[in-house]
Amino acid sequence: MHHADFPDLSTERLRLRTLRADDAPDLLALYADPEVMRHWIHPPWTALAQAQAAINEAGRDLASGAALHLAIIAGPGDRLAGSCALYDIAHEHRRATLGYLLAETYWGQGLAREALGLLLGHGFATLGLERIEAEVTPHNLASQSVLARLGFRREGRLHARWRVGGATRDVDLWALLRQGWAA
Repeated sequence: MHHADFPDLSTERLRLRTLRADDAPDLLALYADPEVMRHWIHPPWTALAQAQAAINEAGRDLASGAALHLAIIAGPGDRLAGSCALYDIAHEHRRATLGYLLAETYWGQGLAREALGLLLGHGFATLGLERIEAEVTPHNLASQSVLARLGFRREGRLHARWRVGGATRDVDLWALLRQGWAA
């Protein structure tokens, strides 16, 4: 599937679409924000080239079916409010991992839950997934709340799963099975 082939997913308040080359400045702003990246598995970005490389990789992953990385557009215009993805898609196991970021301006408005609801629905209904996982740091209570409201269950802690800034980081593994999804 190519960028032009992927249909936008939308609600009254937001739209999910593929990433485009002109999203690079907004994507950099999102991934460079230390507060947004506080719980992430890599340090904040520092260069536009990182955003450009991520957009190029998203295009390749979409074409190969390895991942679906989308821009979250909220309100009028076409500026990024955040991004969300189903990545590490294992078609033979009908499984993927969920990732998402939302700019601080949009926190607390229910947009993450709304955007992820669209993406999860696409993953289960269109991609035929049976299991979607998410890794969340133990201190990221807001993200844990979003996942729980979507029906995810915490399955356990993965100790020292990632190294970020020279320190190890634990994450909790959350999962949602197709039969637990209530679109």
